[in-house]
Amino acid sequence: MSENPQADVDPADFPEEGGPGDTLNASEGTDSDELHNDDGDIVVDPPEDWSEANRFGMTAREEREGESLDARLAEEVPDVSPDMPGVDALADGPPGRAHRGQIDGAPEDGESLYEVVDETVEPDFTQTTE
Repeated sequence: MSENPQADVDPADFPEEGGPGDTLNASEGTDSDELHNDDGDIVVDPPEDWSEANRFGMTAREEREGESLDARLAEEVPDVSPDMPGVDALADGPPGRAHRGQIDGAPEDGESLYEVVDETVEPDFTQTTE
């Protein structure tokens, strides 16, 4: 072993094309532009509009005061447009004859596996099963 540590390094371990074995040498980077591939070029683009930053309540004063009812109602979008032909916005009315909590059009509206008991009839507890 010599006094100079660089003299002990075998130049065959560091060829001009790369580092030891199949690794890159220090002068080569892994920048995708230098390697000519697209692996490292995945970039997230910012959104077109920063809508959350433009909303009411972003400052301390707005949080303290709160948004007015008129401003909150102005942000609401109606479920049914009154301009649509054949749609009456007030035609909802009360629900028809349905079980409490039943939702019309749900997948559960098919044939029942069990006998459905009519709640309008009072149960008869006088019968015994002896």
